[in-house]
Amino acid sequence: MSTARSDLLLFIAVALSTTVGLFVLHKWYASYLDVQYHAELDERAPSEALQAAREEEQKLLAAGKVPLAQAIDTVARQGRPASITPAPSDDLSPVSGWIQAKGFKPATAHPVRGTRNAPRQLAPIPVGTQGASATQVPGGAAPATAPSPLQLRTVFVKPEAVR
Repeated sequence: MSTARSDLLLFIAVALSTTVGLFVLHKWYASYLDVQYHAELDERAPSEALQAAREEEQKLLAAGKVPLAQAIDTVARQGRPASITPAPSDDLSPVSGWIQAKGFKPATAHPVRGTRNAPRQLAPIPVGTQGASATQVPGGAAPATAPSPLQLRTVFVKPEAVR
């Protein structure tokens, strides 16, 4: 029995060490590749398309009605004008993809279930009375009384023996 247990512990130790080793190797290799990739990006100059786009943006910023520094200062002192104040969007296009998802069910309102009339108020039943047996109506008929309140059993009930 002890050899089986020691074999199991050996298998668990080998599996655990292999998992940890692979995880460390993956992290090291990913960081090495990340460093190499970023070093290569730093050596290269930006593409011509990117440089052209940046130059065009700088020209548009410089050719504005108000210089950029003055516009920033004005917004900082006076706050945003109504034309650029953020507002909630009514655009539903970001949500439209969920409709095609498998099992998608749109949210629907649930009907309110309740009584339309005010609930009836029942007369309280005196303690000690149990339904119609407390009083008798002349003629032998049972009186019309409100139903007795629900009484819960609070004693422990032992299960019956299985036969």
